[in-house]
Amino acid sequence: MKKVFTFHGADHKCGCSMISQCVAEKIAKKRPDLSVLLVHAEESGCLGYSPKVGESMERIRPYLAERLLDVCDIVKKSEYKDNLYIISGTDKPGSSESFHPDMAEFFLKTISQSFDIVICDSGANMEHGLSLGALFSSDLIYIVLVQSESALKRYEWLMPLYGKLALNLGGYVLNKFTKYSAYTRDYVKRRLKTQRERVFTVRESSFGDLAEIDEKSLLAYRDNAFAKDIDALADDILIEAGATATLEAANG
Repeated sequence: MKKVFTFHGADHKCGCSMISQCVAEKIAKKRPDLSVLLVHAEESGCLGYSPKVGESMERIRPYLAERLLDVCDIVKKSEYKDNLYIISGTDKPGSSESFHPDMAEFFLKTISQSFDIVICDSGANMEHGLSLGALFSSDLIYIVLVQSESALKRYEWLMPLYGKLALNLGGYVLNKFTKYSAYTRDYVKRRLKTQRERVFTVRESSFGDLAEIDEKSLLAYRDNAFAKDIDALADDILIEAGATATLEAANG
């Protein structure tokens, strides 16, 4: 059974944090019987869409260095809404040297025992210890891209490294998707050399700027197309996690 799922941006500004937050929110809503933890394993504080988060990797860092974790305290501080829990990243620039990948691996291995599903936002900077540790710890990784040559080229440039690290790449998310782009789903699939069904598209939302101003995720707005695409991603994770049973109380 898979438990830890990570979204990793092929490039900066691919919307990895928003995708991670929306998927975590959707899974928590679909399955109120499951405890869902969202971990922002990157340098940015990532409080833009969930400003009231009470726990962070920066606060936990000293305890990680000593391999001493008060799991009950962390779980309590990370309570966000109902069965959804969130831990923000670190908001200190240049914090890469403060986190070793082993620290993130230890943390995720330990904290995942207290949750049914863990969603990680590992940003786009593999050089950061949090990000790399999250990638190493993941049962399945989704690469987040956009319809641009720079994002595809950066992914292709990193492919040899992904291979050497033996990462569990399991899917791709073509974010901010529009049918008018020359970078169609089929074209991207050929560039990625992967199966078409493992390339998920998330249509671009017109509420992106408003979400940043309101400090909310895009699921807070009436964008049925966006919500439907996030729903497909959430279902894929639930299937991979072996949690496919649908409750009558779940509205999707």
